[in-house]
Formats: sequence, structure tokens, C-alpha cells
Amino acid sequence: MKAVIVKPLIGLGLFGLFGLILWADPSGRYFNLSGLFLVFVGTFAATALAHSFRSVSELLRQLRSKLGNKPSLQNEDLEVFLQVVEAHRRGSVRAAEQAVRRLREPLLRTGAELVINRTPHADLTRMLQWKIGAQRERDQAEIQIVRTMCAFAPAFGMLGTLLGLIGMMYGLDDNRMEQIGEAMGFAMLTTVYGLVLANLVLKPVATRLERRANENLAWAYVQMESVLMLHDRCHAGMFRDYWQAFFDHPEANEPVDSLPLSVAKS
Repeated sequence: MKAVIVKPLIGLGLFGLFGLILWADPSGRYFNLSGLFLVFVGTFAATALAHSFRSVSELLRQLRSKLGNKPSLQNEDLEVFLQVVEAHRRGSVRAAEQAVRRLREPLLRTGAELVINRTPHADLTRMLQWKIGAQRERDQAEIQIVRTMCAFAPAFGMLGTLLGLIGMMYGLDDNRMEQIGEAMGFAMLTTVYGLVLANLVLKPVATRLERRANENLAWAYVQMESVLMLHDRCHAGMFRDYWQAFFDHPEANEPVDSLPLSVAKS
């Protein structure tokens, strides 16, 4: 409910800020296409050189879904996994395998398949920890890409300032006041664009990505614990109570180290 109220308010605030800028500057003096091009394209190009073009473009393409998707378990997945639990407790391998194929959570599905195939507890734990570690590395790599953009954006804004000052000096030499004003405006606006891009866009995005990564990591450890409970043939009611406690916990979105999971302490 809080998110439903806050998001429209943020949208109205940004729309109001845009309208205020247009009202205060009807001539469009705060809009400089070449300055925007230098800061935005320069930041993207430098980040692509620092990481890779594929990773940067893929992150930008999936950014909306990464910021919006919170870890959750659909009722259908819960019921399917409980069917796997009951079939495994009865020793019905075929029924368990059929139920596992309907699981949509990759980590749960992989872990359940390993349990059905009678993977030893140590090997099962090692495999799940490896998958969680790989997911954590991917999340941290994406966050580092945004952090790199945060560092490059003000730098390209300063580069535009230096280029504008150079143009202003040439205008002084030729005694052309119009060129001096245009160069000075370009110099100041590129700095503004770089600061706005870094502090009002990229830093909030990086913070939200970090929060979402913590949520995904906590949920991954819950899935790992559930698979280990499946291996130990725990009762189905324990799984339902365990997952419900996680999603109802007021601090379920905190980093995994704050959760009372035995596996998180290992």
C-alpha cells in the first residue's frame, strides 16, 4: 500500500519539477543537446570500455525489471513444492520427479532434483552454495557497473566545462561576445548534467539494486534451507510455516546475515 502511494507522488514531484523548469526557462536555455550528448554518451562509452558493451547494454535493457521484481513465492510454486515434499517422504520417486518439473524457481527445482537423485548432504550443500555465490557475483557486477557510471558522469561534465572554457578563450581572442556566451553556457550546463545524472539518477539506482540484491540473496538462502529440509524429510507443515515467517518478517528485506538461518552463519 505504501509503495502504491509513494510512486505516484514521486512521479507527480518529477513532473512538477519539469514544469517548473519550463516555466522558469521558456526559451530552453537549460537544455543543451550537445552537452547532454557528451555526458550521457560519454558515460555509457567509458563504462562499456571499463566493463563490456554487452554487460552494460544488457543491464540497461533489464534495469526496469531488476528494480521492480521483489523475491516472492507464488502459491502455485508453494503447493507444487509441498507435493514434492510429500512424495519424497512417501518414497514415491516418480511422483516427486513429475512435481519437480512444474517448479518455476530455478534454485528450488535444481535442489529438489539433486535430492531426488540421492545426492549426499555435503555435495548438495556445496552445489547450492556455488549457485548462490554465482548469483551474488552477478548482482555485485551489475551494481559495480552503475557505480562506475556514477564516477564517470561528473568527469564528463567537467570535460564539457573544460571544452566550453577553451571555446570561450577562442572567443575572447576573436572578440566575439556571442561565442563567449554560448561557450560559457555549454561549460556550466555540462557540469550540471553530470551532477544530476550521477546524484539524482545513478546513485539512487545503485542503492535500489543493492537492496534488491540483498533481498534476492536472503530468498536464495531460504530456498537453500528448504532444499536441505527436503533432504532431511521434514514435515510439509514446517515448510509452509518457514516460508510464511520469512515473507511476513518485518526485516525480511535486510541482508541475509541478519536472518536467523543456520546456513547463513556457516
